[in-house]
Amino acid sequence: MGNNTFLLKKGKAFIIIVACSLLLLTSIYQQIANKQSILSVLQQGEPAAVKFNEVNGVYKTYELMDAKGSFLSYGVISSASGYGGPITMLTTVSREGRIVNAVILENTETPLYLKKVRGFGYPENLKGKKITQPLNNYEDIDAVSGATRTTTGIKLAVEKGIYQVGQNQLGLTVPSQKHFHFQWQDGLVVLLFVVAMAASVRNMRRLRIWLLVSSVVILGFVTNSSLTIGNFISILALKMPTFFERPVWYLMVLGVLVVTLILGKNFYCTWLCPFGAVQEGIYKALNLINYVPNPRLIFTAHKSRWLFLWLAAMLALLFNNPGIASYEPFSVFFAGDGNTSQWIVMGIILLSSIFILRFWCRCFCPVGACLNTLASCKQRGKKLFRNKFILNESSEISSSLISISGCCQDCTGSKKEKPKVFPLSSSDKLVACVIVVICFLIVGALFQSIWMS
Repeated sequence: MGNNTFLLKKGKAFIIIVACSLLLLTSIYQQIANKQSILSVLQQGEPAAVKFNEVNGVYKTYELMDAKGSFLSYGVISSASGYGGPITMLTTVSREGRIVNAVILENTETPLYLKKVRGFGYPENLKGKKITQPLNNYEDIDAVSGATRTTTGIKLAVEKGIYQVGQNQLGLTVPSQKHFHFQWQDGLVVLLFVVAMAASVRNMRRLRIWLLVSSVVILGFVTNSSLTIGNFISILALKMPTFFERPVWYLMVLGVLVVTLILGKNFYCTWLCPFGAVQEGIYKALNLINYVPNPRLIFTAHKSRWLFLWLAAMLALLFNNPGIASYEPFSVFFAGDGNTSQWIVMGIILLSSIFILRFWCRCFCPVGACLNTLASCKQRGKKLFRNKFILNESSEISSSLISISGCCQDCTGSKKEKPKVFPLSSSDKLVACVIVVICFLIVGALFQSIWMS
């Protein structure tokens, strides 16, 4: 029995090491593969360019020339923060001060958001615009409903580039840039975060229902800023938005991680998660059946979260876009945006929530898996610190027990009882089928996101 436990622990450690090593190797490979020659990048914005000269500037700027050495345009590469992280743009500007072309080089957006933005003509609708006028002044350049952050990121990245070219190379008067971006909706998120953190610390349970309702409205429908696994992978891939352009992102992502580690408990899922609140509300309002799912089902599904989390991270690093990792149905519910698999997952989860409390949270949520693991770090640290001081004493006691004649690991005093295994009922078998279907749909959602990107 002891040998089996030892082998299981060794096998688990080996799997974790291999999984982490693959993530690291994938990240290194992508960084190497992503490097392109400067000329091939510049030709995306100016296909006729054969030669270029780099000029000074905060953002990389180039004089683009044809085979005869004749000037074509200025090319500038600049970045700004979108919904999921940085959006890198190549903008070419003529000597007359007009945008010749605008091309998205890199992005960390959810593929469906970017597809919606492209459907409204971005970034092609920026062509021909005078750089001496604010882009927002043009009637055909509006924010796209449901993808406001993405459109703002594209415009801001272009504005940064044309401001530099206009000032330094063309000597034109270009509209000044706004350096700090904070909206009234962000203020609501900050207030909600602070109140939830205080309520969690003080264990003010009476406020919980009101905080969850507020999170559905503010984090869900108003800002659509639920935490997703893509947010965490953005940190891993070092593709985070700029602080001054998305300060609320740092509060909701890094802030939640830091507070969870300090408090030693997952306060976000309990007090702030809007989709968790929706599931809980459905269960309490519509549940009329006293059904308790078999613990084996919940345990197995609960552990499978790590497989999907790893797969999402691998694909995000491989395709250099953390946005494709967000397979959760949050945006589908709160913004009506998602691929076919995510829509089906949302429907199944909401229907299942009538019978099972927080079905998604307990069985599939990768954000909850990360935050619970982070919260346990404090408890493990305390245990390790405590054991350090009692190690010698406990070793002496253990030695004296082992030396007792006739004592073995199979005696009732040292043997751990196995948990009782309950047979699966017909309802449990139905839930098992639902879990399997959702697992396939999660994989489908990930690959649909890749196909859309």
